[in-house]
Amino acid sequence: MSSELRLDEVLRRIDVYGRLAFGGQVAAAMAMLAAPAIFVVASILPFVLWDDNRGEALFFWLGGWVLAVLTGAGGVALGVFCWRWSGDWITEWPGYAVGFAIAGAANTLLAYLLTSTPSPVPASFAIAIGAAFTVGFVIAGNLAGTKVLAEQREQRQREREIARRR
Repeated sequence: MSSELRLDEVLRRIDVYGRLAFGGQVAAAMAMLAAPAIFVVASILPFVLWDDNRGEALFFWLGGWVLAVLTGAGGVALGVFCWRWSGDWITEWPGYAVGFAIAGAANTLLAYLLTSTPSPVPASFAIAIGAAFTVGFVIAGNLAGTKVLAEQREQRQREREIARRR
């Protein structure tokens, strides 16, 4: 038995802080993905709905920019806050890719809830963010790189076969 920590054992032992951190980072990724979308919509939609010489268009244009900047800054701040408790497995590219994929799906769910269902706006946000956080929390222990675990198991199996032959 080697003294090295095996990746699959480490992943099974990910503590609550690591899981909470990944859930928080998924919610932060939602905000970081939503900020550019808000910015683009706020730059185009007011001038499509109203003429250029109406005050409402300028008000919503500037308000949308402020909302986009605050949303993006809030996402970055939450991501940095949660980063301190996340393990190394989260800060590798598969963790980021999975987190942003979950966030993209949650943003799609949020858009659907806001546009196609009669659910109240606060409930729509709570459902989408809660779902993203929960999915991130639940899968945090299963995010090993697929090749890493397979290679580790093959290496252990080879070592056992060599030990049996001796």
